[in-house]
Amino acid sequence: MNNDEHLLKDLLQQFIDKSGKQKLYDERRVLTLWNEKMEEAIKQHCRCLDIKNGVLKIKVDSAALRFEMMARRCEIIKQLNEWSGGEVVKDIFFSF
Repeated sequence: MNNDEHLLKDLLQQFIDKSGKQKLYDERRVLTLWNEKMEEAIKQHCRCLDIKNGVLKIKVDSAALRFEMMARRCEIIKQLNEWSGGEVVKDIFFSF
């Protein structure tokens, strides 16, 4: 990162801190992380819809996949929280 990028990052963080929007920023970041880091096979059949108050909403394309994803819920929550650097995701709701 060059100096301009560091300055911009610092300014953005200051704005987020002063506005009290850190939780909202962290939740939006989870949506980005899902798209960037989740396994390709999962991304092909699951769409990250929204996150609010720590509850991530995922749309899956079949009942069988919904069952599998529910079984992996704790693992997925742990992975997303590791990627985000905090306890942002508290639960996941799967629908189809």
